[in-house]
Order: sequence, then structure tokens, then C-alpha cells
Amino acid sequence: MLTATTARSNMDPVKRHLNITWSDTDTEAKLIDQMRDAEVALNHKLGAELDYFVPGQERRLYLAYMLYSWNDCLNEFDGAYRAEIMQIRHKYEVAAMEDNTDEE
Repeated sequence: MLTATTARSNMDPVKRHLNITWSDTDTEAKLIDQMRDAEVALNHKLGAELDYFVPGQERRLYLAYMLYSWNDCLNEFDGAYRAEIMQIRHKYEVAAMEDNTDEE
């Protein structure tokens, strides 16, 4: 789970993606809230608890989610990224099925 401390330490790539070039406590507090909400929302959509700060498709989706969140248009995110959500979700469903098969 993303804490305020880990959110703060991972804020720079998010700020770069959102083209936020200034620093102030209100902006950073809003970003931390949105980053924490993004993790919860994406974990639910993707069906897995993931690290969104490792390079890859999951990080790209997280940054896209943050862009939609920052611009107050989350209602458009699912439609725009449905294919990516399904690809990532499928990847983790297959991995979970393989893990279950290995245990039997």
C-alpha cells in the first residue's frame, strides 16, 4: 500500500508526466491523495496489488490514470484505457492460474 512517505519519494516521475514544474505544499498534498487513490482504484480494476513505479505497462497505465485524475476527467479513463486494463488484468489472471496449477 502506498503511504504518504512512499508517495512523496515517487512523486517526481508523476510531476514530470503531469508537467508540474512548481513545488508547493497544497499541490503536493493533492498529488499524494490522488496517487494513493490511483493505486487503490487500479489494483481493483486490474485484480492485483501492483508496484506502479517499476518501468512497464503498469506504470504507463498508472501515469495515464494520474493525468486523468489531475485533470478531473476520471469518468473518461476506463473507456480510453479499456484494452490496456484488460491486457494487464489478463496477465495477472494467467499468472495466478499458473501459480494454482503449480501448487496442485
